[in-house]
Amino acid sequence: MLFDPFEHLAAKFVGIATSLVPEYMTSLIFASPLSARSPDNCMLWHSNYRNHRKLKILITLLGSVVINSIKGIVKSIFHFKQFGYALYGNINDTLLVVPSVMGKETPDGEYKTPYVFTGKDDGIFVFGSADSFNGEVQRVPKLKLKDKVIIQSLLIKSGINAFFILKGNLFEKVLLLLEWLSWVLSLQWIYIYYLEKYLSEVVVNYKIRNVGCIHEMHYYARIVWRVVSKYNATSFTVQHATISDGKRWYFTYPEEKKSGLILPNVMYVYNEKVIQLLRPYFENTKFLLGCSCRYSFWKETKEAKDTTKRKYFLFVGALAQFDNDVLIASIRNLLSTTKKIIPIRLRLHPTAKVSNSGKYWIHSKMKKGIIEISKNTPLKTDIEGAIAVVGMSTTVLEEALLMGCPVIQLTHPDYLPYIDIDGVPGAVKIDYRKLSVTNLLNLSNIQVDSESIRKSLGLNHRVVDYKQLFQRHKNLF
Repeated sequence: MLFDPFEHLAAKFVGIATSLVPEYMTSLIFASPLSARSPDNCMLWHSNYRNHRKLKILITLLGSVVINSIKGIVKSIFHFKQFGYALYGNINDTLLVVPSVMGKETPDGEYKTPYVFTGKDDGIFVFGSADSFNGEVQRVPKLKLKDKVIIQSLLIKSGINAFFILKGNLFEKVLLLLEWLSWVLSLQWIYIYYLEKYLSEVVVNYKIRNVGCIHEMHYYARIVWRVVSKYNATSFTVQHATISDGKRWYFTYPEEKKSGLILPNVMYVYNEKVIQLLRPYFENTKFLLGCSCRYSFWKETKEAKDTTKRKYFLFVGALAQFDNDVLIASIRNLLSTTKKIIPIRLRLHPTAKVSNSGKYWIHSKMKKGIIEISKNTPLKTDIEGAIAVVGMSTTVLEEALLMGCPVIQLTHPDYLPYIDIDGVPGAVKIDYRKLSVTNLLNLSNIQVDSESIRKSLGLNHRVVDYKQLFQRHKNLF
């Protein structure tokens, strides 16, 4: 069991808070950052970072409360965003839930998401900003200011009461309360409130019996599982990406389950190792093996045998700022310890969070021709030209191994690992401060076992498209 005392304290906080609000608000709490504990979104859940930088985290959270309270006031007064939903395909007894940012409508009126392949007649419920829809959308009536204030007041009151009822370290309780208040005051819960309300209406009106969701335990998926359970339907999902110890939102505690946290009924995962990792937390979930549509295009990918194309070292970042900070720090340290010219190509996530100092440094090195930036180049092309790929928590490390390209996974003592490629021949772990030219050169002749990573990503299993996701299985329950 991947037990963390601070997370356990957060779970107890959640359990107490749910007992202090009306039933219709319970789901909001399970979708809060104290229950959907994402190290991507908050450094609070990186245990070593939290322990080493207590004052910094405290100041950051205090600032977040102030800033988010202002944002919340502005949102309440001006109602900038209106939400909406749309139904696609033929709605019978099966429905796939997709956030509008996870796909797009085609010119002929179908909706496509890269995470679960769908056909024209497959029933899909898409929810998000009303402006994100091209076709017909059912606009959601905006919550009245009075109702916002009531819900917000109840959430604030429940959090403060939970703080006083909860037994534990005072400083840690303060951190949890500040994170709670920051979330409540920002009105981030409104999206969740609308999603539950209108998904419930669709499930009831169309007598839906089977509901799927493209994420397993992200904050909004927790709402989906609650709705499904409430109306005695069956829930289905498929592994979204690599699941490792560092993805803390998967690891729930008994206090949350006793308070009403619902988990999916059926989950397709890549391999047996994932089942063993999750089983202690998902006691009543049926695990099946399958390949995610997200990785399916790699099924036919062959190793890049032409080594003459390999001319640079590809450094790849992820979305989270801590990942990019580590990547940039590693490159800076590498360049400062050698006078040799190292061919470096940097590929950042399209919406990467990068510090201002990091952006300035990248720009200055790019102008001097010391590093090259990848722009609008297909990932496959970038990997084909790489002697080795270097990164911290990006899935590109896995994809590089699939193509037979060796990788270096950077580590940092303060941050949790996200990508599990331990034991894969061709993958090397190195502390970000110790990356050297020698490390890079040693990779040029290393042998990569692409078959090992293929099995790890479930590429040997059937692709879990819409039909397979809801496939009836004998003796499933």
